[in-house]
Amino acid sequence: MLIAVCPILKSLISGWARNKQNGLYMKVIERISEWAGKGVAWLVPVLILELVYDTVARYLFNAPTEWSYDISYMLYGAIFMLGCAYTLQIDKHVRIETIYGKLSRKSKALIDAICYLIFFFPVMGTMIYFGGIFALKSWKMLEAGGDSMWQPAIYPFKTVLPVAASLLMLQGIVEFIRCVSLVVRGHDADRES
Repeated sequence: MLIAVCPILKSLISGWARNKQNGLYMKVIERISEWAGKGVAWLVPVLILELVYDTVARYLFNAPTEWSYDISYMLYGAIFMLGCAYTLQIDKHVRIETIYGKLSRKSKALIDAICYLIFFFPVMGTMIYFGGIFALKSWKMLEAGGDSMWQPAIYPFKTVLPVAASLLMLQGIVEFIRCVSLVVRGHDADRES
């Protein structure tokens, strides 16, 4: 179906898949996504320890910390955002599978490719652009948090948004190429069949 609509797409995907260097790019992007996801996973025990420490200090010793609220939302935000690309790579994002789960692999790939074009890429582009502006403004004024008495530097945390969106965009490009390759060629772009 997609081949009849767009024969140019078939030659582009075939050419892309034949070029070994492009497969290398895809593997590098996947390594970066995996590294980021597994790297931020190490922040989970840090977050847990921080929350336990604050809870014990607050309720057993009546000595709440000034920094716990800020540290917890920054760590949680970084874990959540920077883990998104790896979550996409291992196909663990939430999906409603009532109809989708019953489709063939090729039909799923077609739906995914269309959704990447209509929803994913525009949203990620917007997040990268506006997140970059948001972070840049924060760096220019060396913004400090105003939600607690501690008032930590918040500009490094705001940088997580465009960085995470960029990682997710790159992984999305890899997944989109796989979907289109599966629809057009019958197998994934970076795997020989």
